[in-house]
Amino acid sequence: MEKPSRNEPCPCGSGKKYKKCCGASEAVSITHLLESEADELQKQMIHFAFNYFGSEIEDDFEMFMEYSSLELEDEEEREFYEVVHAIWFSLFEELDDGKKVIEKFIAAEAGKIKRPKLKQIFQTWTNGRTIAGKVLKVENNKLTVEDGFTGELLETIITGTPADFEEGTLFLGMLVPFGQNFAFFPAPFDLPDLKPEVAFSYIEDSSIAADYPSPQQYLDDFFIEVLSELPMVGGLIETDDIEWPAPVYKEVADLFKAQAEAFDTPAPVVDAGIVLWFSYCQKRKKRIQNPNLYAAGLHYLMQKMMPMLEKVFTQKELGQIYSVSARSISTISSDMENVLSQEISEMMNIVYGGDEEPKFEEAEVIEFPKGKDEKVRRGNPSKASTFTINIPDKLPKKVSRRNEDRAQELVFEALRADGVKVLHLIQEAININPYCVDAFVLLGDIAQKPEESAGLYWHGIQVGEKHLGKEFFKENEGYFWGLIETRPYMRAKFNYAETIFLLGKTDEAIEHYEELLKLNPMDNQGVRTSLFMAYMEKEEFEKAEELLGKFDEETTETIYNRLLLELLVNGYTVKAKTLVKQAKKSNRFVLYYLTGKKKLPNQTPEYYGFGDENEAIVYAAMHLHLWGKVDGLKEWLKGK
Repeated sequence: MEKPSRNEPCPCGSGKKYKKCCGASEAVSITHLLESEADELQKQMIHFAFNYFGSEIEDDFEMFMEYSSLELEDEEEREFYEVVHAIWFSLFEELDDGKKVIEKFIAAEAGKIKRPKLKQIFQTWTNGRTIAGKVLKVENNKLTVEDGFTGELLETIITGTPADFEEGTLFLGMLVPFGQNFAFFPAPFDLPDLKPEVAFSYIEDSSIAADYPSPQQYLDDFFIEVLSELPMVGGLIETDDIEWPAPVYKEVADLFKAQAEAFDTPAPVVDAGIVLWFSYCQKRKKRIQNPNLYAAGLHYLMQKMMPMLEKVFTQKELGQIYSVSARSISTISSDMENVLSQEISEMMNIVYGGDEEPKFEEAEVIEFPKGKDEKVRRGNPSKASTFTINIPDKLPKKVSRRNEDRAQELVFEALRADGVKVLHLIQEAININPYCVDAFVLLGDIAQKPEESAGLYWHGIQVGEKHLGKEFFKENEGYFWGLIETRPYMRAKFNYAETIFLLGKTDEAIEHYEELLKLNPMDNQGVRTSLFMAYMEKEEFEKAEELLGKFDEETTETIYNRLLLELLVNGYTVKAKTLVKQAKKSNRFVLYYLTGKKKLPNQTPEYYGFGDENEAIVYAAMHLHLWGKVDGLKEWLKGK
């Protein structure tokens, strides 16, 4: 008997079409067969990638590990990330010839596939995509999911294994087309303990910080990084898991955590606050009558440690949030800071590592005309207003801790203010505490002329040195950045050095840079970047080489600086050939700007990622004048 077509009446006499009757089981079996064969193709693709492009994949993974904060504790965990990275690399990364591994695999294997439907599906795998989403429905190995960025509903399958996910669960995954639907490649990664909305916000914020046009493009490029970071986003510390000396101490921690999370404070900051509070409880074991007061003091201490959090509150505002007095917050916060000075110092070194702490945001430009007093003019020329900053000639012998905190608070308010109010707040801070170095740093930041900025930074250095005292410098040299009270002075000194370097006073700038590195050898401020350029301008090549050796990093900046130094000192050597290969591997875009193939944009990007074009622009903008001293660079590179 001839097999009926799918739309003909079923021969069993039911009156239904064949495809919806006896033919249904046949359709199911074909679908299962396609899924099984697709699963086998996925496995073959992984073997193909490692066999033919293992070196490229390994180099890219090692680069990821070098720049990632991920610590792989055992071989099994490393193998997991290596396989996931290999699949991501194969689907999304271009090789030197501009093609992807998946394209080469399809070209090699498509002709061997006999089943037309499978071949058609296979050839669409070049259109893979990443996804961060939420599981809406689970049925065997089929998932109905919602894209976290677009809200789009997708029907997906997991080949080779049944789905074991709870509805509402957050997941990350890579998808390839499967007919009208999608197949995961490999199975999706679920994160049941993290709220989907928190994860989506984290990825969106990360994409904005990296200056990406969309969170989807960011996820495509940084899938492995996001996969490794998301488990940390929700916070690692639960107050219920801590053995508190008394229940009231846990109550304080819970109050702080609830309010901090309500204002979108990053989870690591919240965790750090709880750790510090636990240490404080162990040291002080105070009898607490008002938990809100201590929660507010802890909140203020944390934002004082990290003033560039998105939401920073004054003591008055925190008093309203926690229903306590602002004056009491200052007292409690100061006590915590004194008791926890060692823990805070250690934590700040961990938080900032070797990276530069975020600088103050620049306010709208305000002009400081020259004169004995610093005058500020701003606004519409037809309605110009003038404000004079009065700087006291004599400094008091001592300023109370309360006034120090209040002055710093006013500087924080000034950072968030606009117009002439900025200057009123700075003046009030100086009146309360003439030693408030950050007030002069902020004035220097908003001055219009570099000469005036330098004068204000210099004043900040002088009052900072007098306030800290000579003995303090002797006792804490080498550990300065770990002490919160030194940060304003370090900012003033670095900004002064940067400004006079810009004004051509290179020798004096070098002195300040070198002093900064003595005070803080870890160089959290990134002083080494400017010092290297200053050495190169003075042709002090030995010092420049010694500096690169001291901070032996495999960053784009360091690798290109090694190449620059080699070319200027020794010319086009064999070593230079090796270095240029490393440089291209680190960031191939840099050479486009150094050789003039591409022109630098009018504005330098605010953010960049490792190896991307923004990083190249930032490097070239800072170092192009030094590379101009290398003769014949373009011709040499053509010969390579």
